[in-house]
Formats: sequence, structure tokens, C-alpha cells
Amino acid sequence: MKKAIVIGSGFTGCMFAMMLRQKDWDVTVIEKAPIAGGGVRTFYHGGHPFTYGPRHFIGPESSRPAFEFLDKIIPMRHLDKMNLSYQEKDDIFVSYPTHEDDIDKLSDADKIRAELAALPEESQATNFEEFWIGRVGETLYDRFNKHYNLKAWQLETNTEMDFGFEATVKRKPLETGSRYEFHTGWINAYPLAEDGYNKFFDVSLDGCNVMLGAEVVDFDIDNCAVTLKDGEKLTADIMISTVSPDILHKFCWGELAYVGREFYKIVLPIEQALPDDVYFLYYPNESEQQTRVTEFKKFTQHESGNTLISLEVPSMKNKLYPTMIKSQVDLAQRYIDALPDHIHSVGRMGIYRYVDIDDIILQGLEFQKEL
Repeated sequence: MKKAIVIGSGFTGCMFAMMLRQKDWDVTVIEKAPIAGGGVRTFYHGGHPFTYGPRHFIGPESSRPAFEFLDKIIPMRHLDKMNLSYQEKDDIFVSYPTHEDDIDKLSDADKIRAELAALPEESQATNFEEFWIGRVGETLYDRFNKHYNLKAWQLETNTEMDFGFEATVKRKPLETGSRYEFHTGWINAYPLAEDGYNKFFDVSLDGCNVMLGAEVVDFDIDNCAVTLKDGEKLTADIMISTVSPDILHKFCWGELAYVGREFYKIVLPIEQALPDDVYFLYYPNESEQQTRVTEFKKFTQHESGNTLISLEVPSMKNKLYPTMIKSQVDLAQRYIDALPDHIHSVGRMGIYRYVDIDDIILQGLEFQKEL
């Protein structure tokens, strides 16, 4: 029987472990934490279920095969949810992203409409700032995009974010119609079970040799081997790695940049903090540290006289999100290209892209076809 080592038991590691087991591979999963699931696992605080970062399934219609795959393991429910954004300048909450019906609520509505009318149908962009100014104009960019992005990615200027923007920008009409869709026509769902995706991890790891609390201290990528902190050495025919690719190469060309988050849990003595259909509050103002507030019972349907909310504050204390800076993306690709064929670098950190649950499932399904 062929052997595989999977590094990490977050959603990606579990998905790929399951794909291997279904093809009768001998799979060993190595996880540094004491429990599987990573940031997608549901934990409890005072009886309130939550995840470190809201992990709803969201994707375009092309991700339906991923949704249907997941739905068979953990039944999902579709969400009709609104996102609100706090506009400090006017002390009001309006839709996020910007909705046509809200423009006249803003104190500089006339200026915004004049800028929108003056936008060319097409413009050129090489970075985040140019892209969004070309789509919505200076004022809406400043209100909704500028400071939020600076906070979220810990940037000095949004011109630093220069990966993926080398293109012609088409002006973007404001959202109209239903306010429930962040992306009109996309699939937006969350597990029916109060403990979210936890069953997925159990199903995925069934039949695998799962080593929790096991830390890898050395990677021998040429020989498809790892050494653990306790001195044990493991070898396999292939390795699935969900860690950053610079780690596999011992940072020989430098360390990749990431941004993290601090999550602050707060229980409030009220049954519901946000309006009925509002799951997220976004804070795009310069004066606030937090980027987003989430009320978890909107996702989990947990019943309690109290409610749990979380504040997300960008931080450099942990590594969760790869940057969209071209020099870093190019460096990550250099690391990935230098991996032997028996090492597969996968998932958000492994490919150094801001991918989500739908992308990971599709990656796993495609990987299984190639086994």
C-alpha cells in the first residue's frame, strides 16, 4: 500500500487526507495542535458555538460541485444575510458593499454621484487603489475601501497591493435590488449542525493515522521525510503540505509575508445584538482598529438568552492570510516550483493564495482524479 504524509489537519489537510483514503492510501496526518480542524473547527465559549473567523461557504455557481460534495457529508442551509458598514462620518450603517439605495443617505451624496457619472467606462490599474478608484470613484473608495484595506492587510499604502490588478478596469455599477447577496448569484451557506463543520473532520480522518500535538522540526523534501520533535522520522511516497512553502525549503530565499488576526469574543446580555438578517458589521473607518464584527448565532442558530459576538482586529502576531503583493507571490511560486514531484503544496498557505472552502474542495477533487 502506498504511503502519504499530510502536514496539517485544517480543512485542506482533512480534504486531501479523505481523497487519499478513498483511493486506499495509507495516510498519516501530522497536526501540531491538540485537535483537528484549524480555524474552521467549531469551539464553544459559555455554551456558544463559534469559529475563529466566520467560515460560511461562499462561491460562484461554478463551485456547485464543491457545495454538493460538502452537503452530502454535512447538510448545509442557504443564507439570506445582509452585511452592514458603519459610516463614522454620518454615524449611520449602510449596506456593504455599497448599495444604490444608500447613496442619498451619505452627506456627500452629490459629490459621489458626480464622480460616478464622470468615471470612464474603462481605465488601467496596476494596484488596489487604482482598481477601486477606477470602479467607484475617489469618495466611495475613501469611505468603503481605502482604510479597510490598509487595516486588513497592515499596509502603509494600498499601492503596495499590486498582484492581480494589472488589467483594464471597467466601472462597476452599484449594487441594486436585493441586499441579501454579497455576490449576486453566488452560493452562500453554512452547516445545519450547531457544531458546524466538525463532522467533516471526523469523516475525513476516518481510517487515517492521526498524530495530534506532533510538531515537525525538519523537512527532508528530497526524500519525502519529516522528523518530529520527539525524534521520530517518518517517510512516505508522497507528502501533502498545507504549510507555507518557504518552510519546506528552510527559508532559503527569504520568509514569505503574511497577515494575521486577533479574535476577541464578547458575550452580551441580550438575545440578539444585530438586526434580524445582519450577520456582519464592517468598519472601514481610519479611527477603528477592528475590521469586522460577527454575531455567531446567526450562522449556528444557537438558542440562548445571551449572544456571542467577535471583533476581528488585524495583527502581525500570527500568519493567516497571504498578501497580494507581487514580489511575495513571485517568491512563493519560486518555492513551489522548486518542490519535487512527490511534494504537493496545497491550500491557502500552500499555494499562497486567498482561497476559500469551495476552492479547497475543488482542489481536492481534482487531485483525487490525478492519483
